[in-house]
Amino acid sequence: MQSALEGLEKTYFTLQTQIDMLGAGCKTQAQRDALMTQYVQARQNYWSCVNDAFHDEDPQVANLTKQIEAGNQQLAKAVEQMGDISKTIDMITNVVNVGTALAGKAITG
Repeated sequence: MQSALEGLEKTYFTLQTQIDMLGAGCKTQAQRDALMTQYVQARQNYWSCVNDAFHDEDPQVANLTKQIEAGNQQLAKAVEQMGDISKTIDMITNVVNVGTALAGKAITG
């Protein structure tokens, strides 16, 4: 199993490397806005935890880490296939929301 920070990093870096392609797939300004909102939140989640630690033995952290790992796998597949941009943005939103919950469990140093 990956670490909590690795999960946050994977979400952010997946979006960072694919943001232009995802943005090009958006058909409306509302979709572009939703995409950028999630991208900015993923970046915030990752960078807010870079110098922090997690209690890996905490059941909530372990559960959220498993959820973000599964979500990142779905995200990679959704970005790769990107058939329906609305569904892809929904998938991104779900993964970023898990990341936000996980980032909230960080122990600030």
